[in-house]
Amino acid sequence: LVGAGSAWPISYGLYMQGWWLAPVAPMAAVAAFYVTQVLWAYLEHRHRALAVRRMFAQYVPPAVVEALVARPESLHLGGGRRVLTILFTDLANFTAMSEGQTPEQTVAVLTEYFGVMTPIIHRHGGTVDKFIGDAIMAFWGAPLADDAHAEHAVRAAMDMQVAMDALVRELTARGLPPIAMRVGVHTGTAVVGNVGSSNRFSYTVIGDAVNLAARLEGANKAFGTGILLSEATACQLPASVGLRHLDNVVVKGKSQAVKVFTPDDRADIRAASALLVERFYAGQHTQALAAAKEVLALLPQDKPAQRFVERLQAQEPYAQALSLDKL
Repeated sequence: LVGAGSAWPISYGLYMQGWWLAPVAPMAAVAAFYVTQVLWAYLEHRHRALAVRRMFAQYVPPAVVEALVARPESLHLGGGRRVLTILFTDLANFTAMSEGQTPEQTVAVLTEYFGVMTPIIHRHGGTVDKFIGDAIMAFWGAPLADDAHAEHAVRAAMDMQVAMDALVRELTARGLPPIAMRVGVHTGTAVVGNVGSSNRFSYTVIGDAVNLAARLEGANKAFGTGILLSEATACQLPASVGLRHLDNVVVKGKSQAVKVFTPDDRADIRAASALLVERFYAGQHTQALAAAKEVLALLPQDKPAQRFVERLQAQEPYAQALSLDKL
């Protein structure tokens, strides 16, 4: 534009010397070039923004998508290691329920279930990784960093169970068999990014942390719980989230035991259960049996306490952590 502006005095000087140079053409050409460059930059930016929206709109809440569009430098595609909190859900008794339904009815129930749970995950800042049959895989801490990802994941799990209670009441009122949701939560290092081929890929997480979260989900059945979370998640939660220490478990391929917890707002049960686990693994069998009976006095059908009683009555020579593969 500066060069185009100088065309006027140059043309005037040449005119005074008897030469004529029309200044409009070069100025128009420069202006057209400038406008084209600006328009191209705008279209390129818009294309990138639309690409980010298309990529993440199905995974994360709208607020996160807008943050990614505003700060694309925060997005690292291709895979990178991060500390995340991973959540898995599964529906108990869903197979039995679906056997009495048509495929269309089964899909309708799943769509209703996913439609209830996904907004809760998004509301707590989570990313929905995928739906696997009747299961949900989600994670916190990516694509945007979240310093409280463990708390957000656990609070999402708790809200999901509240919503599940309401959904089950509605389904049973329609004559469907009762179902239940199990949730496993674990915090650990995983690889997150676009995984797949050049033709088909998805934004997902992989690693041992994912496997443990999935194993914890399944272990709920043995503990009689709806939410099971690891010590790695528990240690990052504020004191306002009441947790009951259920037991110590060993995962296949690992030698170190993992403490497992479940949210519980009753202080008396939390205290009695913590005392039971502590005394059992300290080898104090008599005191542990007394603590187990205390838990059962508060919760007569409590599965973790009943299992401790069985192990104590078997007079195990030493306290050994439970194997998740045997639960």
